[in-house]
Amino acid sequence: MNVPRLSHRPGLLAGVAALVAAACSTGFEARAQAVLPEVQVTTAAIPDYEFDSGRNGRFCASCNGGAGNALFAFTAADGRLWVGSVDFQTGAFYPPDGRGVLVDTETAPVADFGNGPEWMSGSAGSSIVYTRYVSGSTHGPSTAQIAVASMVNGAWSPTVLPGSAGRATPDGSKDTNDADPRVNYIAADKDALYWRRSSALGDEVAMPISDLTGGNSRRWVPGTRKIIFQGHNAADPRLVDQVYTYDTDSGAVEQLTFDAVGKYGAFMWKAPEYNNEHVFFTMADYRRKILVYRKIAGTDGVKRWTVIKTITPPAKLPFFWSPEVFTHNGRSYIFTVVSPSNKFWDKSYPTHLAISGIDPLKQNFRMLTNDTSKPRLRLDPEYFITAKGPFIYYNRMVPATTQYPDGVNDGVWYVDTGLGAPLSK
Repeated sequence: MNVPRLSHRPGLLAGVAALVAAACSTGFEARAQAVLPEVQVTTAAIPDYEFDSGRNGRFCASCNGGAGNALFAFTAADGRLWVGSVDFQTGAFYPPDGRGVLVDTETAPVADFGNGPEWMSGSAGSSIVYTRYVSGSTHGPSTAQIAVASMVNGAWSPTVLPGSAGRATPDGSKDTNDADPRVNYIAADKDALYWRRSSALGDEVAMPISDLTGGNSRRWVPGTRKIIFQGHNAADPRLVDQVYTYDTDSGAVEQLTFDAVGKYGAFMWKAPEYNNEHVFFTMADYRRKILVYRKIAGTDGVKRWTVIKTITPPAKLPFFWSPEVFTHNGRSYIFTVVSPSNKFWDKSYPTHLAISGIDPLKQNFRMLTNDTSKPRLRLDPEYFITAKGPFIYYNRMVPATTQYPDGVNDGVWYVDTGLGAPLSK
């Protein structure tokens, strides 16, 4: 996800470049052999693009009416929603600027509500869920609506959900075996959260968690109809965010973490290392740690969510941003931005990418990028598992200066993780 216009610090670039170079010489040098070159995919600015289910390394050429599932969607600055394709063999974008098929107009760019379009996957195929304004209206929270575009007779067909005025930032469930996938979203003013099922898109269900969260960190839990989110219990005098789940089937809300350390976002997934048990991670200690949790029995025999691994960044790049997770060839991998600054909104700080496994017995954190000769911001990383293996895609920018306070677009790039091709199943 891109972030709105950010501030800058004149004269900082040289200092940060030296800082990152020092980090490479002190902490990263031993890992340099594992770093592969950064590859430019396109010079075009493609904000907050999201990949369809082909990202998981299972290409389906016949899916989505023959369009396949190696797709990505994004909303351009002018509000047009586009779908492009990923070459599963090479990782290239087609067309290079991503503007392959125009799906809709008057949709919300990422800067409006903090997120662009997302995918909803099910056994019948994929749909795109997004925020769309009332046609011809003044764009704002009151005219925002939730829309779903599905493939009909070989073309993307948009539908606005009835009764969705004043709603924004939808996210679709992503279980390709689900016959009735779901979409969740929030009130544009963030005072309420809702969900609907594909089989009854006219029926809105309120989520009873608005006292805990404004909805920014919510994610669907694969293989379930649960949502994991970061929330704050007003009755807790410690005033720290914890991790919760909400089950759209049962309506149950479960608190997963209870300690005095604030949490930032959360991802839950099926970990092949643990027989596909669900595990989750969150950031903590002001984004200076990633904590991986597994539900295991204590000495009293009661199963509780317990930290099994703590991932820490290099001393010279001590803050995590935008971590996500994927599984590949029987292992889980968390990839993330690492930054010298705790100010994610400041575009004058060059950043890097890193990756780690979750095995508590292995110290396998390593850098994915290490080029300090050209200071760059690396933003909003996303994974796509190609025929060659997992690639991490990201927007790259020349850092902000006095002359260019918003930075300068450097296109979309990827770096190969070096984890190898998917094993045949």
